Amino acid sequence: MAFDTRLLLPLTWMAGIFALSSIPDTTHPASLPEQVLHWVSPGLQNLLHVPLYFGLAMAWLWALEKRLAPAPRMAVTAVVTGLWALLDEYHQLFVPGRFGSWTDVALDELGLLAALMVAARRERISINHIRDADS
Repeated sequence: MAFDTRLLLPLTWMAGIFALSSIPDTTHPASLPEQVLHWVSPGLQNLLHVPLYFGLAMAWLWALEKRLAPAPRMAVTAVVTGLWALLDEYHQLFVPGRFGSWTDVALDELGLLAALMVAARRERISINHIRDADS
C-alpha cells in the first residue's frame, strides 16, 4: 500500500506542535521563538490550545476521509489527537522553563471535541442530503 500524501498534513501539524512546545521559557530569551513566547501572554498561550488542537483534529479527519467510514474516522481522530495532547504535555516536562499542565490537556481536548462536533454535524447534513436525494 502506498503512502497517502493526505497524512502529511496532520503529521506536519503534530511536528509543528512539538516544535512549539520545545521552545524553552527562559528568563533571558535568546532566539526569536523564545522572544515570541515572552510576548504572548500566558492566558493567550493557554487559549491558543483550543484552535491548535481543533486544527489537528480536522487535519486527521480530512486525512482519513478516504480510508475510513465516519464513525471509525472520528474514533481514530479522537484517540490520536487525545494521545498527542498527553504526550505533548509530558514532553514539556523536559523543556527548560516549561511544565506539563492538565489545564492545557483539557483545552486541547476542547479543541478536539469541537472538531468532532463539526464533523458529526457535517455527516448528518451529508447523510440527510443523500437520503433526500433518494426520495
